[in-house]
Amino acid sequence: MTNEKLIELQNIVLPVMRILTLIDQEMEKKLKEIPLGLIRKNATRMHAVCRFKRGPKGYTKTINDVKEVAIHPEALNEQWIHYARFLMYHEYLHAIGNIRHDSVFRELESRWPDEDAKNAGKEFGRYLRSKSAKWNWTCPECNKTHPRSRKSNGRYLCRICKVTLIDSPAGQTHQTQ
Repeated sequence: MTNEKLIELQNIVLPVMRILTLIDQEMEKKLKEIPLGLIRKNATRMHAVCRFKRGPKGYTKTINDVKEVAIHPEALNEQWIHYARFLMYHEYLHAIGNIRHDSVFRELESRWPDEDAKNAGKEFGRYLRSKSAKWNWTCPECNKTHPRSRKSNGRYLCRICKVTLIDSPAGQTHQTQ
């Protein structure tokens, strides 16, 4: 099922890359040969990755050096599928030789036609962190909540109110009396 979704993504992204004249038919064929996979479902900071085969330091990587393109499994949910397309596009830009996130890469990345998808990264990160959170650190003054994996134990203050944050298990909210 997930592999089918990854192939569906690929079948949407590669024609767009052809339209944007980033790849030709031969490159598209090589990109289709790259294995598609998923990153760990508990990853909260990484959304996708283009994994390369090992090689000497400083040598230029090509499509032939790509071992796998992997996407976060949560991105394949209907709510995030538009962002998953952008992630695959981003990783394919790496695969065709744009390794660093430099100005050239950012210009190529900005060509993706879906503006909402390009700006969904922060929201997706917050979604992943809140989904994996075991604790919520809540400010009793402004009620701002910070999902976290461990207790604060009174060590942290609200950036705005300078009041000690209160721990509550995720799924519960702090009620002031």
